[in-house]
Amino acid sequence: MPDEAAGDDTSLAQAEQDLARLLATLAEGHREGRESLSLARLAKRSALPMSALLRYLSVLTQAGWISLEEGERGLRLARLTDAGMAQCDSLRG
Repeated sequence: MPDEAAGDDTSLAQAEQDLARLLATLAEGHREGRESLSLARLAKRSALPMSALLRYLSVLTQAGWISLEEGERGLRLARLTDAGMAQCDSLRG
């Protein structure tokens, strides 16, 4: 059992790092003048597989930290909300 608990802690720590990296990637895009990023660009910049990205975006959308919208040519776009930007700022300390 202790090995399973350690594995859960590792998985949780990895998910937290991935979520923080995803928020930071969106914030960096925002600072570059991009209010939103396509999901493909976001996956590439954050080095996350699309399957993980979609799971994390769902969590962040439910938290109110990002919003998803339809862009030109049917592209799905993600952008930070004001609450997401505030969270990003608090993570940077």
